Amino acid sequence: MATVQATGPTPAGAEPEVPAAGRAKAGPVKEFLEEMGELCVFSARALRAVPGSTRYFSEILRLNAQIIRRSSFILLAMSVFLGFSVATFGFFFLRTIGGGDFVGVFTGLLTQRQTSSTMYGYVLSASICCSMTAVIGAAKIQQEIDAYASTGTDPMQFIVGTRVLAAMLFVPLGTVIALIGQNLGNFLDIVVVLQGNSARQFLDVTFSVQSVTGQLYALVTFGFMTLPCVLVACFYGMNASGGPADVGRAVAKSLMINLVLVHVIAAFFGVFFYGRNLNIPIGG
Repeated sequence: MATVQATGPTPAGAEPEVPAAGRAKAGPVKEFLEEMGELCVFSARALRAVPGSTRYFSEILRLNAQIIRRSSFILLAMSVFLGFSVATFGFFFLRTIGGGDFVGVFTGLLTQRQTSSTMYGYVLSASICCSMTAVIGAAKIQQEIDAYASTGTDPMQFIVGTRVLAAMLFVPLGTVIALIGQNLGNFLDIVVVLQGNSARQFLDVTFSVQSVTGQLYALVTFGFMTLPCVLVACFYGMNASGGPADVGRAVAKSLMINLVLVHVIAAFFGVFFYGRNLNIPIGG
């Protein structure tokens, strides 16, 4: 016969014992919430330090040049490939209902409003932000950041603030590259590869649904996507500790958080700008 072990009453003032399963379940959640709280505090400190980072303008330009050299070509190439995918899907989908001549409406709307910002976010997270986390994390474990502080240089201004400003300077160029790359991929796929539309027909339809206002909306989306992703990358780099393996884990965590942010921000601004007014020149 099974026996049940009786437990005595809990002494006054003592906390009741939490089952091991409950502790295992609550631990990661509590740790994640604490980490997000630390990230918010770090972001506030970093933004407060940004005005003081302008004194290191040469460092900002150096970092910006690195970002441009590292990311421009891959952003262009990935945008072209995504343009091929979007155009292929749109063309064969619309052709089944007799609307293949209007594939430019499909590609024009998606390029400007959603897919270009998503691909920009992927390149931003995987190329720019991961390299920032790795560089800052390596400097942290080698005590280089402590050396800056010992010489009277504020690490938040010289390390974090300069990278924030350098990344924000890349936003206008990144917007142009992403939009041109995807529109180029759309054009090459529909006109050259599939030969579904003439060049003039495709361009007329595409730019009938794209506007200057939409381009500015895309620029704003790219900017609001860049800032939090860079702050996340700097946060995990500045909090790296241990050895090279720990830096790798910090890079992986920053990439995971940034990929989630990219989709949330892209979806939010898509609804924010076009949720109440689609701004499409179609009516009757």
